[in-house]
Amino acid sequence: MGSVKYGVIPAAGVGTRMGYLSNVLPKPLFPLYDRPVIHHVVDNMIHMGVEQIFVMTWYRSRQIREYFESVAGDLDAAVEVVQMNELPPGIAMSIKNSESMVDDSFVVFLGDDVTLANNLLSMIEMFERAKADVVEAVVNEPSISVLQRTCCVTLGDNNKMIRIYEKPKVPQTTYRGCGVYVFSHSVYDVIEKAKPSSVRNEVEITDVIDSIAQTGRAYGVLLDGMNVNINTSEDLLNAWNMYREWRMR
Repeated sequence: MGSVKYGVIPAAGVGTRMGYLSNVLPKPLFPLYDRPVIHHVVDNMIHMGVEQIFVMTWYRSRQIREYFESVAGDLDAAVEVVQMNELPPGIAMSIKNSESMVDDSFVVFLGDDVTLANNLLSMIEMFERAKADVVEAVVNEPSISVLQRTCCVTLGDNNKMIRIYEKPKVPQTTYRGCGVYVFSHSVYDVIEKAKPSSVRNEVEITDVIDSIAQTGRAYGVLLDGMNVNINTSEDLLNAWNMYREWRMR
């Protein structure tokens, strides 16, 4: 079992691309088989040894809080739902808002991430063995269009991350970074110093990780499994199909 005990889940977004569903539920509470997406996220964190989880919310925060209150007795970790005062400009700033609550290394899963993998613990092992500042989950992504709307990763020897690119027009590799990370506490300082992107005027978590990669302290772990980040209705359908396929193995 790993020794990273804190977890942070950025879950503040409105999910406007999801249509009417996001008028009823925050995206992390969208159903995926027998439980909401975010419950699967928490299950993954618990599997990795996380004991204290902070869910960083803004949109429909009360619904997320009420859900976790209803299942608190079934979870092997403490979950605290934190309502931020305003919608932060990007994932990196959602993470930054957890700084006062976390005093050590921590795991991050995006609140709309669906990951089914056999080797999540290897991320903790890599983090500790390499004395890394970040380890990110990576999958082999056959779709160029998916890489173009997400990110692509270049890995070197021993899975050291060379570069990571946000929404590349011409992806240089087929490795896609997932919304699953292990960070050292020093990432808060990196976020503090990062400049907003010229495209969205947000501090992109990909840019933060790329700056760490250029110091030689970032690594990627190729997942033995599957990953979908839910941004569209088609992504949600793909997550359901992926989960069904996983359960039938």
